[in-house]
Amino acid sequence: MIKGFRKVKRIQSDMIHIRDPFIFTHKQEGKYYLFGTTFADGCGDEDPIFEVYVSENLHVWEGPYVAFKPKKGFWGVRHYWAPEVFEIDGRFYMFASFKGGIAEHRGTGILVADHPAGPYTDHSEGPVTPGDWECLDGTYYEDELGERWIVFCHEWTQIFEGRIKALRLSRDLKKSVGAPIEILNAAKMPWIRQFSDPRIEKSGYLTDAPFLFMARSGELILLWSSYSIPNYSDRGLGGYTVAVARSTSGRVEGPWIHDEELLLDRNAGHSSLFRDLEGQLYICTHYPDTPHGNERPLFLKAKEME
Repeated sequence: MIKGFRKVKRIQSDMIHIRDPFIFTHKQEGKYYLFGTTFADGCGDEDPIFEVYVSENLHVWEGPYVAFKPKKGFWGVRHYWAPEVFEIDGRFYMFASFKGGIAEHRGTGILVADHPAGPYTDHSEGPVTPGDWECLDGTYYEDELGERWIVFCHEWTQIFEGRIKALRLSRDLKKSVGAPIEILNAAKMPWIRQFSDPRIEKSGYLTDAPFLFMARSGELILLWSSYSIPNYSDRGLGGYTVAVARSTSGRVEGPWIHDEELLLDRNAGHSSLFRDLEGQLYICTHYPDTPHGNERPLFLKAKEME
């Protein structure tokens, strides 16, 4: 693993400042690799990078190491957000958000490495999300027919009503193919509230963090995040939250139905699912969401319905 400019140390989970955490479980090594949003826009004379922590027990971690350091001329110059790592055809692919230069939109690009910790190099032909859309938080899914998909957010900052959409990917993961499929429109959710950003004087219905999971029951589940209205349920706090959608066909194409009850409504979100080395299912999320600077990775045991 590659050391960066930051000191590598042993550290407990509750001391790691990270947003959008994602765990890759490497069974062959008996280790966990933790990725997330850490050094998204650089600092001083240091360019933005993606970092990785490594652990054998989900409690004590070593890091941060450098997972991806862009070469000169790389299309993404800031907003290094929400990396997710998947093993595909014996190699490791990172799906991550990047913002381009002036007059270029944010999108999800795909990186590749021979080891889950990297070092990653650029793989896709720029972003695989539409070039004229403002997008983020692309995630990967391969269906039972072997079709490869990216599921991502079309940003509220561009269209007001944030959407989650899906695009097929070429077999080599270099680009997207075909027309987008819409999975959901955030404005239609009964629990959602408008999100406002005074820096850009805009408000809208935010979508974050789609993550697809095929349960052992055969049900295709989508997790995603936004902000809920206060007192939506008896335990609702009106903060960052995690919602659940389910495909009635078991396929990305849907149709999708939406759980009335929120999965998390405790100022926590941007969640994914992983299994530990013993097969126990976990939710990986960051908590709290605000105040910024206090975000930490949180791993919660989950139970699948049979």
